[in-house]
Amino acid sequence: MKKIAPDPPCLTLHDAAQRDAQSLDRAAADRALDFYLLTPKPPRPVGMPTYAIPDSVNVEAALAQASDLLRCAGASASEAGKGLSGLQRDLVLSVMHLAELAKAYVDKSLDGLTTH
Repeated sequence: MKKIAPDPPCLTLHDAAQRDAQSLDRAAADRALDFYLLTPKPPRPVGMPTYAIPDSVNVEAALAQASDLLRCAGASASEAGKGLSGLQRDLVLSVMHLAELAKAYVDKSLDGLTTH
């Protein structure tokens, strides 16, 4: 007589318990990852800025803050470029130079404001 379904695999009680524990651990890990990584985030409207600068900020304070941010961006790009080589290093260091150039323009504007 020909069997339609094969015999089930022969597992010992210890192997079956271990396999069941592994599947439970995997299921728990999947639930945890889904909870922390797949949280639905409300979409941000396209026209809404990420950061809102209050209207009460004066021009001098805004330029000083922009200068500090550009200094940090240049320093970050410089550090990031140290570990790279080739075209990627050139791109990161060009970002550093653009940030330094923008900082120089902001600082020049800031100097013009303080002399008036």
